[in-house]
Amino acid sequence: MTPDLVARASRVVTFGCLDKCPIGAESKGEDWPLPGSTGKTYEQLREIRNELSRRVDDLIQRYCLRAELPESGQHANQRASTEGIEDLRRELLKAARARGTVNYGQLMRILGISRGRPLFDAIVEVDKAEIARGAPGFAAIIVRKDTGFPGGGFFCGDDLPPTVRRPFERASDPRLSAAEMNYVKEAQRKIWDYYSGPGLVADDSAAN
Repeated sequence: MTPDLVARASRVVTFGCLDKCPIGAESKGEDWPLPGSTGKTYEQLREIRNELSRRVDDLIQRYCLRAELPESGQHANQRASTEGIEDLRRELLKAARARGTVNYGQLMRILGISRGRPLFDAIVEVDKAEIARGAPGFAAIIVRKDTGFPGGGFFCGDDLPPTVRRPFERASDPRLSAAEMNYVKEAQRKIWDYYSGPGLVADDSAAN
């Protein structure tokens, strides 16, 4: 890891070696104390993998849905195609009409792009277009695979009611309060009711 990479990064994740990283990493770093793989059983390796996946999902929530990420790294020039954006909206619309949800892994497979800024840009492009035409968008039905709810970062937006709005420091906490779960359920209900309404059956027929 070079000082230039640290300077351009939004977040620096380390595995027990934050004190050995280049200058500047401390202010944007977080340490994931995951055990090494040497000598572990298959079951232990699977537990490590699942914990790593959970932490990565938290990062997606914090730096994709509620943050503006700098364009840097190997995926800086990666963009979803126009067809990909249309496919993304079609999948979200189908889920909304079926009163269901979609997780991040599904969206990445649909778009054929990596997690991070490319995924964030695609989701924002779809939701902005929805909101511009008076629709509620799809944010509340994009969820974590392990919990079925949006992650903690979903609640860090300034547009949320004070009763459920979180400080950014709690964005990585996937645990939801009863008030937060109720807020998500109500937001999802509004999305489902809107997109499954009879007035939209003729609209976007390609989604069927």
